[in-house]
Amino acid sequence: MTTLKEVFRRFGTWLVLAAPGLGVVVVATGLALWANAVSGVSAGAIALGVGLAFGNLAPGQEWAQAGLAFASRRALRVGVVLLGFRLSVGELRQSMGLIDVLAVISLVLLTFWGVSKIARLVGLSSDFGRLLGVGYAVCGVSAIAAVKPLTKADDEEVAYAVGLVTLFGTLSMVLYPVVAALLDVTPELFGWWAGSAIHDVAQVVATATMRGDVALETSVVVKLGRVALLGPILIFLSLRERKDDALRGGILGLVPLFVVGFIAAVAARSSGLIPADSLDVLDALRKICLTAAMVGVGALVKLRNLATMGGRPLKVGLISWVLLALVALAVSRFVVLT
Repeated sequence: MTTLKEVFRRFGTWLVLAAPGLGVVVVATGLALWANAVSGVSAGAIALGVGLAFGNLAPGQEWAQAGLAFASRRALRVGVVLLGFRLSVGELRQSMGLIDVLAVISLVLLTFWGVSKIARLVGLSSDFGRLLGVGYAVCGVSAIAAVKPLTKADDEEVAYAVGLVTLFGTLSMVLYPVVAALLDVTPELFGWWAGSAIHDVAQVVATATMRGDVALETSVVVKLGRVALLGPILIFLSLRERKDDALRGGILGLVPLFVVGFIAAVAARSSGLIPADSLDVLDALRKICLTAAMVGVGALVKLRNLATMGGRPLKVGLISWVLLALVALAVSRFVVLT
């Protein structure tokens, strides 16, 4: 039986080993959050870029590996659990009708399946397809981070998926308002379109703001509807990836602890028992953890390995982005006019 003294001794040994890498993560995370506040660019994307630069340019990085690995795994899981506190089932039920709910579910499932299918057709791995599919379908970088532990995707595939979500999400912020102006799209329709098709929550807010309060409010409700489906997707992938564990560990062995934590966080938020001030703190911690995780993921990526994937991921990202924009616009028009 392990004594408390032994636990502290092991923790002290690990902390000494991990401290240099954790120092790199703390500094890079602070830099990414500051740059996000100044520029509005995704903190996760910035953190990934900083991690990539460190992992490929800094000499002799063995001293930092333990801390970077901790950030890319443990901090990521904590961030996913905290993500659950952003979702309130009750608020979504009040804001969305049956047609809205069915449309959002259909779009998310079609996007997740479609992007995964396109990725496989061009010869990319199923795990990369799932990462990119959930990034496009649900909530960009956060969704990719949440699904990563449930796949066998390597760090290079994660980096590519994050890069594509950031690239095409940024293009959406520029092009969606232009297309909407040319088509004379109403604010409500624009909000539905932006909320149902643009990848990251921050990108949705930034885009919808350009068309006023009606577009903004509509887009946020639709986007949160998509985010709410992250829980069922995590459970589905957990059961799919771990079905062989059923004979050894029972049903509880099929669902990772961080997925259980995510669902518990959603339930706690939906109960209305958590004060608003606490929710703000929890969301800030969520952003810090996921940003730190992206630093760790980026630092463990080797750019020379990215090159082996060639231009196929970019092709998948472009085709999926165009198809999602067209289908989401058609669905949005149907919902708004119904």
